[in-house]
Amino acid sequence: MSLIELFSLTQWLVLLVGLLGFVVVLLNLIVISKLNNGNFKKFANMTLLLILIFSVAGFLRSLQVFSDVYTIANIPIAYVEYGIYSIVYIVAAFKIYSISKTFGFAE
Repeated sequence: MSLIELFSLTQWLVLLVGLLGFVVVLLNLIVISKLNNGNFKKFANMTLLLILIFSVAGFLRSLQVFSDVYTIANIPIAYVEYGIYSIVYIVAAFKIYSISKTFGFAE
């Protein structure tokens, strides 16, 4: 059995997206390491944190593709994902508001 036959197209796409996500995180870390301390570095760190949180939620979704796991601690994965996304949106809205005040965009 060859490697191509071992995985389905969906699993290959999930692996590709996971690899691209890893590259994005790596590039983000390189960029952040070159920035001076200040508001832009804080913004870049926040962006990296959001990427990592969405990556965790994506990993939870991928569990269904690779191992047919549909619950974590008897909670459906979809609800865990929606909870993560809701928290991220609340934090992002607050951060965007505070950054807009920092840079003078808010009234």
